[in-house]
Amino acid sequence: GPTGVELAGALSELKKDILPSDYPDMNIGEMDIHLVEANPRLLKEMSEKSSAHALESLNKMGVNTSLNTRIVEYTGRKAITKDGRELHGSILIWAAGVKAVIPSGIDPICIEGGRISVDEYSRIKGLEREFAIGDVARMSTTEYPEGHPMMAQPAIQQGELLARNLILLGQGKSLRPFRYKNLGAMATIGRSQAVTELPRIRLYGWFAWITWLLVHIYQLIGFRNKVVVMIHWAQNYFRHSRDLRLIIRPFRSKY
Repeated sequence: GPTGVELAGALSELKKDILPSDYPDMNIGEMDIHLVEANPRLLKEMSEKSSAHALESLNKMGVNTSLNTRIVEYTGRKAITKDGRELHGSILIWAAGVKAVIPSGIDPICIEGGRISVDEYSRIKGLEREFAIGDVARMSTTEYPEGHPMMAQPAIQQGELLARNLILLGQGKSLRPFRYKNLGAMATIGRSQAVTELPRIRLYGWFAWITWLLVHIYQLIGFRNKVVVMIHWAQNYFRHSRDLRLIIRPFRSKY
């Protein structure tokens, strides 16, 4: 998903631009970055073209990507895949999403795929006045047979509609069904690299990256915050810096 892709790209940039200068006594050549994906392609929520662009960009950045691969065990020194392959490394970052926390008292028959099954009104199936929204809810539709993405936008939209429906319920009126409005998806891959899918346009590379920046700056609260963040991002972009500074002893690398 976007988290794993963005994290792998960020680590690749740290390896190339930041760590050699901040930690000159480290042998960066011993550092490998592996991105393991259980699905047949990256960014499965996006189009196949976006997935292919992300994969190509990560490969160019030196990230070792494994598709159709599932990790079944981690010993602290190596990860073992389902097909028996071993990936040696003392650091494992799990970015496989979240798991719904289901309240006690819910009938197990209402639970499907680790989430609570609900109808188009967010009502728990088989119940009349109990509702579930967001990550914990599984509202199966033709477009989303396994439920809506466990992201902020579906939860926000479900919450807004449920608030209106509760008022209608109190007035004895008919409830309104939920229709998810997909506002788009974005994922940064690295420096000047991103994929952006908006309702009517798809962007890749530098233009997608600029769009990602503008959208996130726009969502900040307050004009001052927007200006400060924009200045800091511009400094990082031109200086190749993350301001990662620790007190370390002077050292001349032998590598």
